[in-house]
Amino acid sequence: MERNIVYILTDSNRAYLEVGQCTDIVTQINVIKDAKSALFPNAAKLTNLVYIEVFQTAEQAQARATQLQQFTRMQREKLIRLKNPNWLNLYHGFIQENKHQPASFAQC
Repeated sequence: MERNIVYILTDSNRAYLEVGQCTDIVTQINVIKDAKSALFPNAAKLTNLVYIEVFQTAEQAQARATQLQQFTRMQREKLIRLKNPNWLNLYHGFIQENKHQPASFAQC
């Protein structure tokens, strides 16, 4: 079963908050890192995964991503602090969690 993920990425200074949607978070973050560094070498490096929601259908995920994109910065920060008060990078924990799952679960 495919999982649909809505996420928020930020840079190390928390200056930018980018909302996105994908089915494979590991691949998506690697694509973002590679694209930003290749196209915009001086751009902020969005490497910290600070918020994640998982949905059963792509329609639900798309609706939530659209909703989050319309949030103000303050609303996004409040949402992040509710689930991740210390703004920890969830990417590393997500990779560790998926290493212990069957191959079919490893992809989002």
